[in-house]
Amino acid sequence: MRPLVLLRHGQSVANADDVFAGWLDVPLTERGRAEACDAGRRLAGLRPDAVHTSVLGRAVETARLLIEGAGWELSPSAHWRLNERHYGALQGLVKNEARARFGAEEVQRWRRSVDGRPPLADDAVLAAQRSDPRYAALPEAAGIAAESLADVAERMTPYWRDILAPELAARRCVVVVAHGNALRALMHLCTGKSLEETARSELGTAIPLTIQAAALEARSPVP
Repeated sequence: MRPLVLLRHGQSVANADDVFAGWLDVPLTERGRAEACDAGRRLAGLRPDAVHTSVLGRAVETARLLIEGAGWELSPSAHWRLNERHYGALQGLVKNEARARFGAEEVQRWRRSVDGRPPLADDAVLAAQRSDPRYAALPEAAGIAAESLADVAERMTPYWRDILAPELAARRCVVVVAHGNALRALMHLCTGKSLEETARSELGTAIPLTIQAAALEARSPVP
């Protein structure tokens, strides 16, 4: 196996404003675009076989800028299972506003525990999600109304089992550009570390994290 490189998207407008973004599409800030370009320069010596990203704009834009900055001749492959955690009714709220509305302890539990699931998104949000062309033909995606970190890991398992693990087993180098909670769940799936452990991982924006082949090989479901 070759190393797997994980990259959280560059700073987004939601990051800068301390807003729960989840599945909302928010653009990168100027700083975030610069971070993505810089990550490309830092990884220019790498020769990946594939770049995977979520379908959310901030990850897609980061992947595009990363590829341009590194000078790779690749097109990113988008997978909805790499989306950020769905924050349900918290999406679009400034975090202090959420704490005032639901209580600081409860919001902290939803954010940092493995099983804490925020209140569900309302019907209007779900209707928009179902009509979004990225999810309209995917009932499993279109119906998600809120997720815990454990839910994210379960949602990402088919991606790990059917897409990423076979690529790694074929000795292909893959760069995954996604989101903080998605990457924490993926770290759990591909290394065998507990969700409780990976949930504590601090992932800076657009800072590459390399997972070595030895940590991956024992976890691959592919013979």
